Amino acid sequence: MNRFQALRTLNIKSDSSMDDIKLAYRKLALEHHPDKNISEKEGIEFKKITEAYNYLKKNSTEDNNNSKEKFTNSSYKTNFERKPQWGAPPGGKIPEEDWSRYTREFEEGDPTFWREYEKKFWEEYNARVRSDGKQGEYEKAKEPEKQPNLFVDVDKSLCIGCCSCEMIAPDVFAINRNSRSNPKSSVINPKGAGINKIMNAAETCPTKAIIVENADTKERLFPY
Repeated sequence: MNRFQALRTLNIKSDSSMDDIKLAYRKLALEHHPDKNISEKEGIEFKKITEAYNYLKKNSTEDNNNSKEKFTNSSYKTNFERKPQWGAPPGGKIPEEDWSRYTREFEEGDPTFWREYEKKFWEEYNARVRSDGKQGEYEKAKEPEKQPNLFVDVDKSLCIGCCSCEMIAPDVFAINRNSRSNPKSSVINPKGAGINKIMNAAETCPTKAIIVENADTKERLFPY
C-alpha cells in the first residue's frame, strides 16, 4: 500500500491532519468491524482500513519531521536515539534522491516520481521489516543487542481488536478470532520480539491499549 491508496481507502484528502486521519479510521473501523458487519466476516476491508491507517501514521509529515524513536542500549527510555523514518543511517548516503524531494513531487502528481515512489517504498519497507536489516542499507528494524526485561500487557477496557499489534509482532500478540466480543488481543510471549518492534506495535494501536514497562525499573515506556 502507498500513500495515495491509503488516502483513498480512508476517503481523506492529502492535507488531512493526524486528527482527521484518526477520526476517519475510527469511523470506518467501527463500520467495517467483523463483529458489527455481517458481510465482513473475513475482515478483509477492516484489515485494509487498518493497514491504511498504520501506513499514514508511520509516514505522515509530522512523523517525518519529528523522526522515529529508536531504542538504544545506553538507556531503556531516556536515551532514545532519534532515527529518521526514511533517512539513511548516520554518515550514510540515500540512493538517487533526497526523500523530501519525493514527498514534494508526490503532491505535485509527477507520474515519473509516482513510479519511483512505489519502487522505493517497497525497497524501504523490506529494509524496515527485516530484523537483520540485510534487505537494504537502512536497517530500520535493527534491534539493540542488549534487550530490556519488558512487561507487556493489553488493557482490556481499551482493546477493540483492531489486529494491528498481531500484524506487527505476531510472536508477542495474538487475536482470538473466535471471540465475538472485545477484548480479543492478548500477550502470548513478551519476549517474542525486540523492544523496537514491541514499541512499534504499541504505538500503532489506535486506542493505546498496549502497556509496555521496564520490568526491572518499573518505568512506563508506553503509553507515556
